[in-house]
Amino acid sequence: MQLWQAGGWKKQVAGTGEMSLPSTLPNGYLPPGVHKAALEEISNRFGTNTPRRQVLAIRLQELLNLARLTGKLRRGFVWGSFVTGKPFPRDLDVFLLMGEGFDREFTSLPPTQRCVFEHERARVLFEADIFWATEAVGEDELASWLSVFQLSRDMVQCGIVEVIFDD
Repeated sequence: MQLWQAGGWKKQVAGTGEMSLPSTLPNGYLPPGVHKAALEEISNRFGTNTPRRQVLAIRLQELLNLARLTGKLRRGFVWGSFVTGKPFPRDLDVFLLMGEGFDREFTSLPPTQRCVFEHERARVLFEADIFWATEAVGEDELASWLSVFQLSRDMVQCGIVEVIFDD
């Protein structure tokens, strides 16, 4: 079944009420906006076409699994070259919204989890630029950040993906 939403027709994922990811535009970007998808759909869509994409999809799954193990991950977003039509994305760009108080707790995480939240270590281990904040930033500030993430390096408006978790 297809439904119309801003930006065009989208397929509904059977039984979920969620919309699947839209097709990329001729410029290779997703249509502007925040598109919601399960990690499996993101991996199937953007993580299979080339060996480079396969490696990055595995890294994305690993880092999100580690972030979820904290029990504090509220929302996750992916943008940049990984969620485009580029055959060889450079890296992952990820934003993690964590539960309030996480900023005081993350230093006591085991090193295998803490590495997700330490920018330089995450860059080396996951080939990812990972940014994070707590819910204390508020919806207005979050919306402001997400609008920045929806601009390419060339200042072209493009879509980003919010990862929907099953639980």
